[in-house]
Amino acid sequence: MRPEAIQLLSSAGTFGPIILVPVILAEDFGESEAVIGLVVGIFAAASFLSSYACGRAADIYGRRVVLLLGLSLSAIVTLLHILTLWMDSLYLFVLVRVLLGFTAGMFPAALLAYVYEAKSKMGKFSSWGAAGWGIGSLGIGMFGTLYNWAFLYCAIILSVSFGIALTLPFPKEKRIHVPKFPIRVIRENAPVYASMIVRHTGANMIWVTYPLFLMSVGANEALVGAVYAVNAFSQFFIMNFLDRFDPPLLVAFGIGASSATFLIFALTSHYWEIIPAQILLAVSWSCLYVGSLRYVMDKSEEKATATGLLAGSMSISGILGPLIGGFTAAAIGFRGTMLAASAMAVVALVVFVYELLRSGEIYRLTRPSRMRR
Repeated sequence: MRPEAIQLLSSAGTFGPIILVPVILAEDFGESEAVIGLVVGIFAAASFLSSYACGRAADIYGRRVVLLLGLSLSAIVTLLHILTLWMDSLYLFVLVRVLLGFTAGMFPAALLAYVYEAKSKMGKFSSWGAAGWGIGSLGIGMFGTLYNWAFLYCAIILSVSFGIALTLPFPKEKRIHVPKFPIRVIRENAPVYASMIVRHTGANMIWVTYPLFLMSVGANEALVGAVYAVNAFSQFFIMNFLDRFDPPLLVAFGIGASSATFLIFALTSHYWEIIPAQILLAVSWSCLYVGSLRYVMDKSEEKATATGLLAGSMSISGILGPLIGGFTAAAIGFRGTMLAASAMAVVALVVFVYELLRSGEIYRLTRPSRMRR
């Protein structure tokens, strides 16, 4: 259970502050939705660079060093948020967010590759990350406006995760030569990478101002954390049942359900109406993420590199989505942004089906049972 504990705690420590950032930027620094989108996009850009570079490094140099370095640096950088708030410096706050984006992107691919090679079920393992996100969201919500204590809470959680990682057994690892630009890995996983970028760009258009939207329909800081936790804990339950299904089927269903979810978001008028939609969101993301993760790992020998590229695809979306979403929310409002995201998920589904046709794997959408490895 040590890898699961690391997944739980590291997710709680890194995802928890995501709720705080838009609120801090809007209420403490008085910044607009467009600036919030820019800051979140810069964070994702840093994560994109480290996800690929450190995923590749984990294949070349081994999982242990990358995992430990990423966890330890993430704990240290999380503490630096407190210093920026004491100094009331927007520029330092943004710089620390960039640093955390890089360090938080370092270790996930190494951890996932370690678990896959230990023959663990990826859906079940991923569920612990969702549970960690729920714990982080609830914990952050309980602190309210005590932001310094919230960041300290996250740093402690990450430090405990690092301590557990020190005890992991690392047998002699197979080192893999990976070119600096792994064209083959990208080509064989193109259906997932391309559709993930499109769908997740739309999703991130929503998430960049989602806490502010929830507050606009009656939620306070604690309730915002609770709404996020509904999604996270639902994912924890759902992901445990997904290993039996073939990955392309999961991906296609997850994208389609995402479109429906974002449309429902746009129709809500009070925060309590969001809760059922959060459960549907959990279903859609659980299917999409677990399906995507298993798809790229099943097909590629370079497990950490393929996973790092998947995380990089999500980070590209994390760059584009907040940048577009911040300006879109300012121009057409929160609901208009949600409708645009719903349409983008439809486009992502078309992209995925087209790529399966091009690669000759379209038959897998009619095969519900999972591939054996």
